Amino acid sequence: MTDGLLIAVDEFWSNGWRGPTLFRASGGRLTPVGAPSPPSEADAYIHGTLFAHLTDHHVHLGLIDRSALLPGGLTDVTDLGWEPQTAGGWLRTLGDAHPALRIAGGFLTCLGGYPSGATWAVPGAAIELAEPTDAAGAVSAQAALGASVIKVTLNSVAGPVPSDALLAAIVAAARVHELPVVAHAEGPDQAARAFAAGVDVFAHTPFSEWLDDTLIERMARRMRWISTLDIHGWGTNTRESETASGNLHRFAAAGGPVLYGTDLGNGPLPVGVNERELIAMAGAGLDSDTLVRSIAGPDEPAVFGPRFAWAPGLPPRSAEDSARWLAAARGCTIDDLRETLA
Repeated sequence: MTDGLLIAVDEFWSNGWRGPTLFRASGGRLTPVGAPSPPSEADAYIHGTLFAHLTDHHVHLGLIDRSALLPGGLTDVTDLGWEPQTAGGWLRTLGDAHPALRIAGGFLTCLGGYPSGATWAVPGAAIELAEPTDAAGAVSAQAALGASVIKVTLNSVAGPVPSDALLAAIVAAARVHELPVVAHAEGPDQAARAFAAGVDVFAHTPFSEWLDDTLIERMARRMRWISTLDIHGWGTNTRESETASGNLHRFAAAGGPVLYGTDLGNGPLPVGVNERELIAMAGAGLDSDTLVRSIAGPDEPAVFGPRFAWAPGLPPRSAEDSARWLAAARGCTIDDLRETLA
């Protein structure tokens, strides 16, 4: 694409809706420069809405068709657990035709902890730590491979869980590397344990138990929750989906930041933006802007490229309509746009 080309769009998101905007193409990026006034000053016009990012914050690339992610609307994904060397290799080999990638590396757990016995987990994905003194080396190894987050599993339903001392050591080691800690918390009291240890993000909205209002209010002041509502029934109401929805409703109402995420690879989930997930989030009480922010992010100003996403038309007002509209988004690269405008 020729540097300096001016491209007008109907709408774009930059921690809020910005209205008709003129972008300048330069260095493989699109940078907003103001309103297209008059519209004729633009060299090209894209009807619809642009997003710098549409992110699924919880995927497992080893279980899905990675090539379908960007066409399905996702510009960014976070892989929350796989065999570390393989995950590190993805960082080096997946190009612009795939979403931008962040990884956790392996699942840090105790001896025999989840997912060490899971049929879907490839050998080496679960990093079983015997003692708190093992935590620093394990975290350093993930960081050396390019991890942007550290994943710890507290799943008492599936087996043993890290002790308080081991969990604290993992969190402390992550702090040394300035990496957030994401926890899979499943089973009685595991969400409270994770919070008490200083975990930053829940990989799943807590679904094992109805959390106390006071605990949720405290969590909302410090944590972020990844939604993953659709895995509990894939569109059918279940006890787990109702519990998760109720917890998410109260967390969001208390001001807690919600991140769109699906646990992609876990069952029959669409590869791309998941309409059912977004509708479930709307059903949990997220308003339209909060729903969009969960997937499009709070970045301001937004700089586009080399990937971005486009959705047809203008954003709807209701959360449920926004969910359906976002599911029609398609990802592309600046090179794709160059071919379209050629």
